[in-house]
Amino acid sequence: MLNYMKSEFYRVLHSAVVYVTAVILGVLTIILNVMLAGFNRFSTDFLYGTTSFSFSNLVANPMVYCYMAFIIVAILYEANKRNGDLKNTIAYGISRTKIFAGKCIVSFITSLVILMIVMTVYIVSAVLLLKHSGPTEIEDLLLEIPAVSLIAISSLILGVVVLELFNKSVIAMVVWYLIFAGIPTALFCIGIKVEFIQKIALWMPENFFRVEMQVNMAQCTTIWDTAEGMAKCLISGAIGIVLFSIAGILLLRKKEI
Repeated sequence: MLNYMKSEFYRVLHSAVVYVTAVILGVLTIILNVMLAGFNRFSTDFLYGTTSFSFSNLVANPMVYCYMAFIIVAILYEANKRNGDLKNTIAYGISRTKIFAGKCIVSFITSLVILMIVMTVYIVSAVLLLKHSGPTEIEDLLLEIPAVSLIAISSLILGVVVLELFNKSVIAMVVWYLIFAGIPTALFCIGIKVEFIQKIALWMPENFFRVEMQVNMAQCTTIWDTAEGMAKCLISGAIGIVLFSIAGILLLRKKEI
């Protein structure tokens, strides 16, 4: 497994698309903050040229981390089936479970590095260019990362599972979305009428991030502000990691090459 992971890290380090992704995300964050600073300079009544508004774009949308985790997995492994990499790897005697675990670990480390680069660019550009005012502070943004970390990892693991399980990437993407966002939303709607369904639905990230947070120009109340809310985020993410890992191991063992 270690040799497989070394070969995957070598492939990642020599893959231009990974560097391009990091650069694009970094440039987009700079463009956002430059635009806000520009509008703020030339318009006296522009209210959004603040670090608070810039940071609130991420703080108010924690699920962005989950979507980006899936995108990174897709960038790394979407082409594997077309290139026949899986067949070649299994032919060398590496089990599907080890391949699955190796892909999850490589995807996680790659995502973490990209996250660190992009967040550094994001925060530095906002602090240097924008007015320091508003309810959303840098601490809210920094605390969001550990709060969402396990949920994003579960999203990453699910991404590996569906991309390996389905031959067409579009189907994999739809299935990932249904599991992570579609089904939780449907359960939340049913839960309006059925109490025990609502209790289950409110343990799903898509729902509790939407219901238990208020982040706007006037206030910043996040679920991770309290110990109970932070625990809920971490427990939900841990449950997702366990469920998707077990599902991946069982389903991919039965999948034909």
